[in-house]
Amino acid sequence: MAKFEYKARDRQGALVMGVMEAASAKAVSSELGRLGHFPVSIETATRPAPAVTEPFMDRFARVKARDLILFSRQMATLFNAGIPLMGILNSIGEQLENPLMKRTVGQLRKDIGEGRSLSEAMAKHPKVFPEMYVSMVQAGEMGGVMDEILHRLADLLENQEENQAKIKAAVRYPKIMLVVMAVAIIILMSFPVPIFIKLYQSMKVPLPLPTRWLIAGYDFILHYWFVPLLAAAGLAAGFKKYTHTPSGRMEWDRFKLQIPLIGPLQLRSAMARFTRIFGSMVRSGVPILEAITVSSRVVENSVISKVIRELRYSVEEGSGLAIPLKQSGWVPTLVVQMVGSGEESGTLDEMLLKVSDYYDQEVDRAIKTMATMIEPILLVVMACLVLFLALAIFLPMWDMTLMVKR
Repeated sequence: MAKFEYKARDRQGALVMGVMEAASAKAVSSELGRLGHFPVSIETATRPAPAVTEPFMDRFARVKARDLILFSRQMATLFNAGIPLMGILNSIGEQLENPLMKRTVGQLRKDIGEGRSLSEAMAKHPKVFPEMYVSMVQAGEMGGVMDEILHRLADLLENQEENQAKIKAAVRYPKIMLVVMAVAIIILMSFPVPIFIKLYQSMKVPLPLPTRWLIAGYDFILHYWFVPLLAAAGLAAGFKKYTHTPSGRMEWDRFKLQIPLIGPLQLRSAMARFTRIFGSMVRSGVPILEAITVSSRVVENSVISKVIRELRYSVEEGSGLAIPLKQSGWVPTLVVQMVGSGEESGTLDEMLLKVSDYYDQEVDRAIKTMATMIEPILLVVMACLVLFLALAIFLPMWDMTLMVKR
């Protein structure tokens, strides 16, 4: 028995591709005809590449979003050109530079050569292909629209990458400011401050309040520096353990949604992510219950994730999506209205994607607003710190000058 790659058209004219094990190409053609498919081409399957031995350092390799985007674009282009699946993977595998991605494509070729579908082969590599990716590929296989699905996946991944880049760019300057402040404090407390403290302590005269605070703080850091470190480590460990429990994470995520500036940003980001992924999956033909399950897992906030997950019960009862979204108390009115309109008009996917575009813009605005507010706050904090140090160091000198004049 040999393996054959085939391309065929179903009764609706959609392109169907796959691998079949049979005695001959004629037998494959007969089987396709029995299934109601019209054969377009039947070729002997390319021998799958031998398994790639995993080098030790490759175990630490990661697949970046950009690698998966490029892979999806290449797959879509080659599918559109009518190249058989095994040939596509062979071609892409030769061009890949990321060791983990290259090894994964080798495993895909091996699994497909053994008769598995592309989505089944991808599902074995969750670190490379997210659950959402596998579900949409499976829908593409069922509908014979792999090129369209892969282009849509690439667009979705690019959108997520752009949003993450915006957030990183927004917090870059505040991070630099905090590092500069920390370095400045360390330098001051290591060199000039100890000199002035020794001078003032030797004078045996009453010192101003800021100077006494500075001396007390310096003595505490000098003799008990390990106390705040141990306390911080203990609090961090306890907080991490608490937020890793289901109830703890739920409470923390609920609290984050109520923090000014941060809460609205988190909610908008969750809505943008949910509506884009859910809308893309519905448009791609993924069953709505599966789309709900996958969408709930990719939203990071557990409160919103629970709201999405519980939509399953409403759908199973035939109640739709808009009512439970409204009753949750967390989903904005705009989302509820657009989902309701989409359900009534049969354009749910279109409405969801419009909402995602709107919230992407809202997230961008919220990030810029937060960045513009954080910068002056940090400058004020830095100015207050400089003022305190100046008062603590120079007030005693001022007092001594007045005493000498008298």
